[in-house]
Amino acid sequence: MNFREHFVPRGQHRIYAREYAGAEPVVILMHGFPDNLHLYDRLVPFLLPSRRVVTFDFLGWGSSDKPLGYPYTAANQEGDLDTVLKELNLGHVVLVAHDASGPPAINWALGHPDQVAALVLLNTYYCAMPTLRPPEAIFLFSTLLVRSIARPISGMFGHLIFRRMYWWQIGRDGYLLDSGDYNRLRSQERANPNMLRLPE
Repeated sequence: MNFREHFVPRGQHRIYAREYAGAEPVVILMHGFPDNLHLYDRLVPFLLPSRRVVTFDFLGWGSSDKPLGYPYTAANQEGDLDTVLKELNLGHVVLVAHDASGPPAINWALGHPDQVAALVLLNTYYCAMPTLRPPEAIFLFSTLLVRSIARPISGMFGHLIFRRMYWWQIGRDGYLLDSGDYNRLRSQERANPNMLRLPE
């Protein structure tokens, strides 16, 4: 799969993005926490070439800059999204948000309804909920007191603990699209003519 790499300036920092050629409207695939754009590596081929696709790493993740002391908030992620869309001069877009990218995607869509062709929400949230529980990797590596122990211990082993836990969660929660998922999506799109079409 061929793609163009972009390093999108965001103030003094840079956001890493990949752009795949295809038809409009552009599908913007946004990762959650603690993910990066590679979350969609197995999905992108199913969207090409019938759709133009853009994936990017929010600041702090993947190949984007990781500024120290930067507030990684939903509002700042909304700014990351807006910056990518403006820099790549994208018109109508299909926003696909997973996990923690849900709130910035929803807020951006509410603020720019004329630019949103569709909003797809995958396993996400929008507000505080009593049953909302962070995944284990997020709890272990992001909770203030716990992370002060977990991060150095993980670093002693080349971050193997974090990588193992990350892939365990990805596999357990079924985030990766396999042939069974693809066939289920095909059945759903046949039943719903308004659904985004997968390529044949």
